[in-house]
Amino acid sequence: MEKNMKTIALILCVIAAGCAANPETLELVGKRESARMAPPVKRFSSYANYELKPMVLSEAVQQDPAKVQAAGDLENTLKAKLQPLLDQWKTDVSSGRSGTLVIEPRLESLRIVSGGARFWVGPLAGDSSIDMDLLAIDQTTGQQVAKPRITRHADAMTGGWSIGKSDQNLLDYIASIAYQYMTANY
Repeated sequence: MEKNMKTIALILCVIAAGCAANPETLELVGKRESARMAPPVKRFSSYANYELKPMVLSEAVQQDPAKVQAAGDLENTLKAKLQPLLDQWKTDVSSGRSGTLVIEPRLESLRIVSGGARFWVGPLAGDSSIDMDLLAIDQTTGQQVAKPRITRHADAMTGGWSIGKSDQNLLDYIASIAYQYMTANY
């Protein structure tokens, strides 16, 4: 009996580890998903300055305190991924660059199933999903340069098997897709 319990525990650990978002997988998915998005009307490299605005939350997200908290986690993940890239771009002194590109993430919908819900109810807790627009605006003209929609979901069954790890990985995947979109269009 004890041997069976150890075997089950080992299998669960392997499954949970398999659902972990490693850097290679994040990069691969980010590149694949960002390649499907419409390119900006103007290359990001033509700007001299970059500003990352705070995330704007839809009314549906604002009405749920748990969603607001998850949105804060997503915003922190995005900022940690994008701000160093934008700071690096600011140091590029190539000629012909001018103006400021304002990047404003707009969270339309978010549903992250908690680890506790996954533990107790498993796949019956439903899917997790994030739907966000990454709005890029030329500050001088007010022109919308790009507005890719970044959408990911973690299906209920995978969430159940990973005891919520695939649900939590959504934040990293959204940030990776946004990062890859920005770099591909620089």
